[in-house]
Amino acid sequence: MIAVAGTTSAVALLLTLKQPGTTVAGASSQAGGAPPAASAPAGSGAVPAGGETVLGDEADTQFGPVQVELTLSDGRITGARAVKVPSTDANSRKIAADAVPKLNQAAVAAQNGRIDTVSGATYTSEGYIRSLQSALDKAGAGAGTGQGAAPGTGSGEAPGGNGSGEKPDTGSGSDAGADAGQGTGATESVLGDVAGTQYGDVQVRVTVSGGRITGAEAVRTPGSDANSRKIAADAVPKLNQAAVAAQSAEIDAVSGATYTSEGYIRSLQSALDKAGL
Repeated sequence: MIAVAGTTSAVALLLTLKQPGTTVAGASSQAGGAPPAASAPAGSGAVPAGGETVLGDEADTQFGPVQVELTLSDGRITGARAVKVPSTDANSRKIAADAVPKLNQAAVAAQNGRIDTVSGATYTSEGYIRSLQSALDKAGAGAGTGQGAAPGTGSGEAPGGNGSGEKPDTGSGSDAGADAGQGTGATESVLGDVAGTQYGDVQVRVTVSGGRITGAEAVRTPGSDANSRKIAADAVPKLNQAAVAAQSAEIDAVSGATYTSEGYIRSLQSALDKAGL
């Protein structure tokens, strides 16, 4: 009887002890998401309490969807966070964890959807920017109404990367005159149709202000192989500049990049048609 009583007491004592690994912590921020508002440093892009919350559309990428949620107050972006980020593998999660906080901060700083892609995270950045723009559209906040860096100027995945497939950036196109047009009239961002080519899709987005093209960028470029990516990286900035200079889709193909050029021109024309130019 003494032995039984001793055993029972020992078991009861053990049950009262805190078991390792069983504490339920508050939900941590997702990979790449901003930390919770209560613990976020100033300027982190985390969504603060209060204000209007607007959820952007999901933007699909090769490595998973991106979805951005904004908080706005008095017509200004006061917080941004990604509620969905690419997570198909450990490397995608690592890339998102590094890139998304920077994108959150950039969205708050720019007060529009015209932000830089993060170097080494082109797909994640482009998905973020598309979802961000849809949130702004829903909120009626209008892209390009404040000073901000032109989208697509990141350098993309460095050569010899870790196999994530993030493509070299090709959207560093000319936004010459975009800042000059700030405040002089309504500025809108128009996404052209996807144009298929033998080596991959091309899709162009133009920024229009006062009836003029103030910026052009390719949000999709051929990336089926290393050579296609190299050709696009060389050709697309030239095509971006040509579109702004010509103020139309009547631009020359870039030598050595015929397929990419033709796809670019078709998508550019569809964007101009949508913009009524």
